[in-house]
Amino acid sequence: MTERFAMARRKVLASACILPFAGRVARGQAQWPTQPVKIILGQPAGSGSDPMVRGLATHLSAAFGQPFIVDNRPGAGGNVAAAAVAQSSDDHTLGVVLGGPTTTAKLLTASLPYDPARDFKPISLLNRTPFVLTVHPATFPGGTFADWIDRLRAQPGKFSYASIGPGTVTHLAMEEIKAKLGVDIVHVPYRGFPQATLDLIEGRVHAMFNIMSAAAEHATTGRIAALMQTGATRMTPIKDVPTLQEAGLPTQPFFGWSGVIAPSSWPNERANAVSKIIRDALRTDPAARGGLDKLGAEIVGSGPAELASLQGSESERWGGVIRSLGLKPV
Repeated sequence: MTERFAMARRKVLASACILPFAGRVARGQAQWPTQPVKIILGQPAGSGSDPMVRGLATHLSAAFGQPFIVDNRPGAGGNVAAAAVAQSSDDHTLGVVLGGPTTTAKLLTASLPYDPARDFKPISLLNRTPFVLTVHPATFPGGTFADWIDRLRAQPGKFSYASIGPGTVTHLAMEEIKAKLGVDIVHVPYRGFPQATLDLIEGRVHAMFNIMSAAAEHATTGRIAALMQTGATRMTPIKDVPTLQEAGLPTQPFFGWSGVIAPSSWPNERANAVSKIIRDALRTDPAARGGLDKLGAEIVGSGPAELASLQGSESERWGGVIRSLGLKPV
């Protein structure tokens, strides 16, 4: 009896030692954030992933007990926002960027003010969506992708295309088409999809790889024409528009995507905690999805490792395009 009592007493004492340590870990985690957290988004207000990010900000605010505030900083294909994240002076900054800033920007921007491999920690892939090749209907009335290519060949250098910045997929995919199919169309970079789409509607530019939601909305009203979509299968909003393979474009399907990043100084524990809140919100709350799932986007919500893997594969694919085309940093 005496030995059994002694063993039981030792277990109680051991538990008593563990509990204060567990409390310190919990209190340490709860110390962040100690002030509002800024989410720097490389897209204009109301466009792209903006509705989703605002919905996620609400969830993060509730989970961590501090406001998460969206700060829209479009420009340079997302490089403006990415630079702001890399250069943040505290640990209360997140970023939401498209693919270019963390994959290809370093290959095309001579004075890039950050190093994607050194300065960022991946948090979560939010969504991905095919692009839609859209054209001004008066310039290319009632045609197919093949008809559009024929006209570009017949009038080299006469027409222009919009992108949302050098090094983005909307730029590199069109440059790949130019090289593979032997056409000459002039690049006009924009700060974001809304202004580029408006200029396409007005005829100030003649083509662009657009986001699915804008393509579906404006193609339905006849303000722009949709020639093909870049996914492997046709998406619901524009079922009548062929895929790139159906249209005869000799390249693999490709997508636009947005992901959450943080400064590289963030501890893994915090990155995992934020990532989990994001994943849970996207899985359970339609408001957090921002309606993008109804507009042809695939809602993902991944862990940090999955985003890092995607960044690696995208860097390899589009980096190969950059090198094959001989594009140089500017």
